[in-house]
Amino acid sequence: MKLKVLMVAVAAGALLSAGAVSAQDTAALMKSKGCLSCHDVEAKKMGPSYKELSAKYASDKGAVARIVEAQKTGKGHMKVNATDDELKAMVESALSHK
Repeated sequence: MKLKVLMVAVAAGALLSAGAVSAQDTAALMKSKGCLSCHDVEAKKMGPSYKELSAKYASDKGAVARIVEAQKTGKGHMKVNATDDELKAMVESALSHK
C-alpha cells in the first residue's frame, strides 16, 4: 500500500513539473523550434512581427488557443513539433510584445 501511494505521489510530481515552461526557457525554445526564422520582435519577416501579432490579438481572448491549434495541426501556420505547454508558452510570449 505504501508503495502505491509513493508511486502516485512521484507520478503526480512529475506531471506537475513537466508542464511548466519558464520565461527564460521560452526564448531558447522559440529559437530551437525555428520561430525566429519567420518572425522577429520588431520587423516583419516571412511572418508578422511579434509586435504586430500582439496588436492584432490584443482584445481576442481566444487567440492563444487558436494559434496553438494552428501550430499543432499545420493549418494556417507551419506545423510546430512541440508539446501543448511549449506551444502555449511560445504563443503567450509572442503576444506579450507591446
